[in-house]
Amino acid sequence: MKKVTNESGIYPSGHYILILPDEVKTKTDGGLILVPETVAQKERETTKGILIDVGHIGWAEFGNGEPWAKIGDKVCYGKYAGRNMTGVDGKKYILANCEDILAVLE
Repeated sequence: MKKVTNESGIYPSGHYILILPDEVKTKTDGGLILVPETVAQKERETTKGILIDVGHIGWAEFGNGEPWAKIGDKVCYGKYAGRNMTGVDGKKYILANCEDILAVLE
């Protein structure tokens, strides 16, 4: 697992989590189209990204309260999970509920 720091300026509270979504590359640096936008949209339906931060009570009300993902984990979450936010670093983030994580990926 890669060491991850939260440089977004967004700090989740309560049971919220902050995810940095993977980019879906649709063009090469030279401008060639790799994936038509409709295919890229379909790929985003189940979205992947890196867990950047977790609120102070994330997962507390589930099972024994043990988190099922750690900061730095690659995670999968649903297309409509959370809110889109832009960090002070200019990157696009997702602020979601901790239960929106569907899986931890290798």
